[in-house]
Amino acid sequence: FTAQVNAFVLRYTVDQIAILLEQHKGLKEGLSILVTISLILIMKEIVNAFIQFGQKYYGEKLRIFISKDLAQTVIEKVLTFKMAFFTSEGNQPGKLQTRIDRGVENLTRLVQNFFIDILPLFANALVALVMMFNANFYVGMVGLCIMPVYFF
Repeated sequence: FTAQVNAFVLRYTVDQIAILLEQHKGLKEGLSILVTISLILIMKEIVNAFIQFGQKYYGEKLRIFISKDLAQTVIEKVLTFKMAFFTSEGNQPGKLQTRIDRGVENLTRLVQNFFIDILPLFANALVALVMMFNANFYVGMVGLCIMPVYFF
């Protein structure tokens, strides 16, 4: 969401500079605007760093919990099978463990990719679309029409 801060800051900057130019004022009067914009952009980057850290941290934590729960559930299910299941050619314990590990790893990677990569992109696109509608209805409609292409 911090990417949309740039649009608001840019709009504010252009509006304030236009006011200063209309009043024939120089850099001395515009220094407070420059400092304000600089502080906002620096704070945005700091907040963005914390958000990215939180995403990675909680995404990894989620991955570990899902991996542990999936593996535990599968192992508990496999332990209920009869002994004849384990004696067949394709169901030897080492092969079963490898298949379980690969399956759990693939499912965990899928969930992690969704929550860490896809969900934030979707949220950013949604916020950007709302901002487009706020700025100009027709620009928002163009963005809404292009949105399906964005997802495919």
